[in-house]
Amino acid sequence: MVMLEKMALREITSANYITPVNGMVHPDRIMDEHDFLYILDGEWEVWEEGTPYSLVQDDLLILAAGRHHYGKKLCNPGNRHMYFHVKPTEQECLSPQSVSPSLFSCHTLVHCQNHPHIRQYFQDLISVYWSSRTERENRLSLLFNMILCEISELFSCKSRITPTDSLVEEVEQQIRSHPQIFYTSEEMAACHFICARTLNNHFLKSFQKTFYAFQMETHLEMVRHFLIYQPKATLREAALNFGFYDEFHLSKAFKKRYGISPSRFREHL
Repeated sequence: MVMLEKMALREITSANYITPVNGMVHPDRIMDEHDFLYILDGEWEVWEEGTPYSLVQDDLLILAAGRHHYGKKLCNPGNRHMYFHVKPTEQECLSPQSVSPSLFSCHTLVHCQNHPHIRQYFQDLISVYWSSRTERENRLSLLFNMILCEISELFSCKSRITPTDSLVEEVEQQIRSHPQIFYTSEEMAACHFICARTLNNHFLKSFQKTFYAFQMETHLEMVRHFLIYQPKATLREAALNFGFYDEFHLSKAFKKRYGISPSRFREHL
């Protein structure tokens, strides 16, 4: 297990992609930094403090600073992996008896096959590391913390019946970025080259509700926020901004969802 601190300012000391054409043995060393190793393609066995870890595609290995890690055999020729080294925070260097509430416990080996954001943030971090962009150090720290947030969520959601569904995430993003449109399930399914039945099955599996029900609840929640933060806007404006035919259509749906009309809702703000 590794103790990691979220939302701290971080220093990334090295980051890159490696493709050992003839294979390679993991270096035998004890580092002052955490070593994050992500397998893009192939397999590898890496040891830490006498424990072997077998990595396959989309596995992340977090080798903690101050621990002995090494390899005993070559990875497969053509193995592709990426890594970065990051300095531990003061909190992470504390003894187990002095653990801070700001830390969370993370497995050394993290399976990321159903969590594509970890891979993407990892790649973004390497890209920024080799760039000369303004705010480079802050961007690196931010991306590292995004990776930690994803890892933390991964372990906090182990009880979920289903893993993250990338199709559902894409559809949800489309709904939220075009709030003035109410899509039919056929229209949305066509955008993603699937049938409406398949689309609904994805939403039933992820949220136990149909695509239509999910979309309606999302729009109504956006309306609720709009009414709170735009007190001078009319109900007709709210209706048109969020895909309803008119204020009467909005009022009926809003009352069904929240048990109160949007007009009465505003009166109670």
